This record gives sequence, C-alpha cells and structure tokens, in this order.
Amino acid sequence: MTTPVTTSADQSVKPLRLLFTLALLGYVALHLGFQFLNWVLPAENTTLISRSQSAGFLDLFVMSFPLLAVLIATHVSPQLAGSKIFALVALIEYGVAILFGGVTFLIGLGGLGWVDTFPETIDALGHVVLTIGRIGLVALAGYAVLRVFLALGGRVTLPTGLNPPA
Repeated sequence: MTTPVTTSADQSVKPLRLLFTLALLGYVALHLGFQFLNWVLPAENTTLISRSQSAGFLDLFVMSFPLLAVLIATHVSPQLAGSKIFALVALIEYGVAILFGGVTFLIGLGGLGWVDTFPETIDALGHVVLTIGRIGLVALAGYAVLRVFLALGGRVTLPTGLNPPA
C-alpha cells in the first residue's frame, strides 16, 4: 500500500481555499452589483440603449470566477464544509448575469446600425454573434455549476437548531 506524498507546497495553499472561494464569489457579486448600477443610473450624454450595449454582465473573465470557486471548494480534497452554499451562490450569480445580459442584449439591439454602411453592418453582426456566444458560454458554466450542486444533494437544508418545532 502506498501513501500519497504530501509536499509542503501542497499544505501551504490548502488552508487558503476558503479565502479564495469567498473572494472569487464576492468579487463577482460586487461586479454584477456595480454593473447593474452603471446600467440603471443615467450618466451624462448616455441613453439606456448605449448603456445596454456596453453593459458588462457577460464579461467572460469575471464570469469564470464562480465556476473556479466551486471547483476549488468541491474538487480539491477534502471538500469544503460550505460547498453546497458556494455552489448555490454561484448559480444565483450565473442566473443574474444571464438574465441581465440577455435583457441588455435585447435593449442594445435597438441602437445597432444594420443597413447604413457595410462596416457598421459587420460591427453589428459581430456584436450580435459574440454576445450570443458569451451568453452561451456563461450558460454552459452555469450548467456545470448546476451539475455540481445536484451532485452535492441539490438542495440546501437548515441546520437542525434552526428548524421550527413541529
């Protein structure tokens, strides 16, 4: 029987897993909150259409953080105690991103120049195709998190001390 070799480098990072998970999920929550405020609150010389076209709800780099956080919490042994809650938070973040990303995409379609000139048409087509691609990639990451959440039991229960007496 062989025993896995544990290096000091392995032990130096494992205690930081909870911190990384919380930081990644927290950053995405803050990002989505500030993107919502930037989208809703009018700035000088902007319209809802122009703010919708530049809304960053579907930033692929930032939207990879919840998936990374869930993988850190669940697929590195031992599994973190709050893995199910972390997966639920990530699911909520993906839902918010897809919802507002889709709404801003549809609103932003009103400001695209389709038939004015050829370069504007190519820009508009590129915007549409790439935004649909971003929605698909974010939905795929959300689906991966959903599968992890379902593998963890698929529902969050209250601790026995918080359940109301029968």
